[in-house]
Amino acid sequence: MQQKNRRKQAKVQKTKLEKVGLANAGVSLSAVRKALKAGQQHAEREEWEKALPHLLVAWEAMPEDVPLLTLIAHSLARLGVREHALAVLERALTVTEPSEDILNVMLNLAIEMEMSSVAVQVGEQLVTAYPSAQHYVNLATAYTGLGKFDESIDMLQQVLPLFPESSDLWNVLATQVRARDGVAAADVFFEEALRLSPNDLKILSNYAISFVQRGKFRQALELNVRAVELNPEVPEPHIGAAQLYFLDGQLEKGWPHYRHRLNPRRKQNQTQIYSHGLGSWDGQDLSGKTLLVCSEQGIGDEVMFGNYLPFLYERVEKLIIGCERRLVSLYQRRFPNAIVDFHVDQFKQGYRYRHFPNVQKMMQEGELQPDFAINLADAPGFEWSATDKIKPHLEGFLKACPVRASDIRKRLKTISAKPKVGLAWRSGIVSQQRDYLYSSIEAFGPVMELADKVDFINLQYGEVTEELAKFKTLYGVDIHNFEDIDLKADIEANVAIASNLDLVVSSCSAPGMFSLSSGCPTILTSAHTPWWCFGHNEKVLFAKDAEFVVCDEIVDWDDIMKRVAGKIRERLC
Repeated sequence: MQQKNRRKQAKVQKTKLEKVGLANAGVSLSAVRKALKAGQQHAEREEWEKALPHLLVAWEAMPEDVPLLTLIAHSLARLGVREHALAVLERALTVTEPSEDILNVMLNLAIEMEMSSVAVQVGEQLVTAYPSAQHYVNLATAYTGLGKFDESIDMLQQVLPLFPESSDLWNVLATQVRARDGVAAADVFFEEALRLSPNDLKILSNYAISFVQRGKFRQALELNVRAVELNPEVPEPHIGAAQLYFLDGQLEKGWPHYRHRLNPRRKQNQTQIYSHGLGSWDGQDLSGKTLLVCSEQGIGDEVMFGNYLPFLYERVEKLIIGCERRLVSLYQRRFPNAIVDFHVDQFKQGYRYRHFPNVQKMMQEGELQPDFAINLADAPGFEWSATDKIKPHLEGFLKACPVRASDIRKRLKTISAKPKVGLAWRSGIVSQQRDYLYSSIEAFGPVMELADKVDFINLQYGEVTEELAKFKTLYGVDIHNFEDIDLKADIEANVAIASNLDLVVSSCSAPGMFSLSSGCPTILTSAHTPWWCFGHNEKVLFAKDAEFVVCDEIVDWDDIMKRVAGKIRERLC
């Protein structure tokens, strides 16, 4: 009987954790308290990687603690593990009514993950229940993601009298007004924001953009350098400073800042972590060495920096190129003795891990032993230290497939015997913030007046049916389009077409980069000189025959297109 009672008492006996209302996590109460304290201390210092393991220990014992759940979600978000952060917050919402902290973290996560509709819904709920200057700033940012500038500006104008000393509100109002009404209209709001917070990273970086849009790069650089000095651990000001140094021809100063683009804390689609495990090439002699060059950024940037690959190909014993799948056959043709492999990306805990499967299999099996690896955009930095050091390779870069080039040549001849001019007028990434960089179709009038002297060939990828119809409606001109070719998926076709054109007129986007990298004479248009001019305002230094037509300060697309038309006449008419 006594033995039975002892068994009963053993079954109901609680651990110290359970006695204080916590779950039995298999650790002592003192260990939970220690972990929670350590996690909170690291979080206060923004040491998120150190904070998270301690917080997860505490979570095992406190699975329903809403402040702890919120802190864990915030830590995950700061580390880039945003999907898991949202899952944690959803857990928190099942155990309590939405608190200010939970709604605020959810709003910020939705903004970071570009879930703009969700962000607006959460933000409107947040400012209704817990009005504050910062919540209104975040809601305005959410409106921006949907292009709702009128709604955002109206809201900000209504709440600014309640928070007149909030520099963040003035800053976000300035960015909204700039997007809707232009650069000049936003200046007064940026100046007020800077008066209130002269050392604020976001204000300095945003105001720098206004000077870039005006073509006043020196003033923009001063603001970005100031932002870097005040916030050296944040990658974005470094990248802005790098691009402005490049624009100004100060390449040696630009390259160290440009390496901050690789910071894994940036958005998932902006960087990647390589899994090859190789040491970095630091510019040393490559004689007798094997070098792996790793793809990065969008395909236009990949081809742009790829113009340096022919120089590396000549200097190494064996060149290994990891690239976008669409470029494999082009690179194999241009570099017959190189090993070319496509990359594969895997996403884990909010990070992008990049692999080169065939190369890494050869490495694992002992068939290949590279000496170094280098990220593609870092490779030219050891030689491109000044504007006059950048030159095109004598043998060019991209080579068209002879069979496909011949097929395109035959098809073009059926149009007429007139010279052929390729056209691309925008990027594939369309947003109100970037629209000023690209010409509207309405501005193409001076170029379309040449339709009796040249044939225009479409190089703009994506869905262009309505845009081509607009050219026809406005100017009565047919832009000839290869409807059976997917220009976005088929880069070989882009190069084959460019190899048969007399000239290409393109925005500073991927089609223009394919053209100039193929050796086709190319005119690039933009509201202002792109950062990769590397200090030369008129020509693309790494291309055989490519030039810029841009504005000095005030954006005037009618003037740009008149100058483009004049250049077409000089070359072809």
